Amino acid sequence: MPKTLQSFRSVITGPVIVLFLISFIVPFSAFMLYPFLIIYFTHVLHYHPWQAGLLLSVRFLASGIFGFTGGLVSQRMGNLRTYIISGLLSAAAIVALAFIHEPATIVMTLAILGLAASTVNAMARGLANELVKDEYRGVIQNYIHWLNNIGMAAALPLSALLLGGGYARTPYFFAAAGYALAAGALAMTVGRSRSQSPEPALRMSQSPSSMKPWKILQNDRAFSWLLLSFALVVIVEMQFESGVPLDLSLHFAHGAKLYGVLGAIDMILVFSLQLLVAHFLDKHPNSWSGSVGMFLLSGLVIGAIWQTVLGWSIAIILLSVGDVFAFGQIFSLMGVLPKNGQHGLYFSLLGMVQGLGTFVAYALGGIGYEILHPFGMFMLTIPLTILAVFSYRNAFRLGTAPQEESMITTG
Repeated sequence: MPKTLQSFRSVITGPVIVLFLISFIVPFSAFMLYPFLIIYFTHVLHYHPWQAGLLLSVRFLASGIFGFTGGLVSQRMGNLRTYIISGLLSAAAIVALAFIHEPATIVMTLAILGLAASTVNAMARGLANELVKDEYRGVIQNYIHWLNNIGMAAALPLSALLLGGGYARTPYFFAAAGYALAAGALAMTVGRSRSQSPEPALRMSQSPSSMKPWKILQNDRAFSWLLLSFALVVIVEMQFESGVPLDLSLHFAHGAKLYGVLGAIDMILVFSLQLLVAHFLDKHPNSWSGSVGMFLLSGLVIGAIWQTVLGWSIAIILLSVGDVFAFGQIFSLMGVLPKNGQHGLYFSLLGMVQGLGTFVAYALGGIGYEILHPFGMFMLTIPLTILAVFSYRNAFRLGTAPQEESMITTG
């Protein structure tokens, strides 16, 4: 593992810098649009809120069900070409979305966008693993996660205040331009630097069975445990974007404003802690920090029990700190687990699980809140995080053991 920042800087090459830049640009441009789609669908296209929510869930469901296909394509074409194709396809889908109104066409376009955009994210992380040495991959993955968060946070006020987010088509064109620009930048930089890459030969040397997602899940037990842990963490963490704003709007006169303040607290904590924690975990790998972080996510129950501003402030602080350590450890393991030549497929499966987890989280935030009420719904985060911790510790144990201990030998 890298021991000093100076040794880490030695891997920051031109292609890595470009990858860092697009890790900011893509979420920055995309989140000028994505969070405002439900407003656009209800106020401009005049769908009912439940119809708009159902339509938007298609994007997550498509990536959750078909996300592995991007990884299969990358096995044949390479992560770079798959990124470029997916980026351009995402841009085209977004432009089309700006001009269509029929529900069936919107569903089809959102499904294409969900699959293409999740593939873009997976290929970016797969390329990161390919561009740096093994011992630096975990911390590089955390840098990408940090840049993604900055891009998303910076986009929201810009779109809302300057671009008419939710009411105008302008954000659609910015989002499409971001995906297209990222694809072009990678083609001109990473593509040229890898003209002598041995990766195609490596891919051809793999057996067809090794390229099948279900074979990876069957053979790589550490990765299977990590996927389960990641799915549970996403379901709990995404309550901040589904169950929490709903609860605040029903219990506080100015719930939307309070949610904005709590969101600012969350972003400040995540941005200030994430890189420090990433380097700390890189030097001192252990399973306890990730386990504690995951359990802290269930601090949301404090807000549900103690329905006050202070109660929710404490809950969000616990969630933010837990987020940093939980995702930090998950992405550190994702710097270790993918096998050579299969980085894109591994991250496609991770993105697939993220899509499913997000879909479940949004469903739980609406239907679960209606049936279980706030106390019951947020209490569910405790058993979910306990199971996430159990799964993560198994993944860590198997993933940091000698490779032969984390693989099942097949005939």
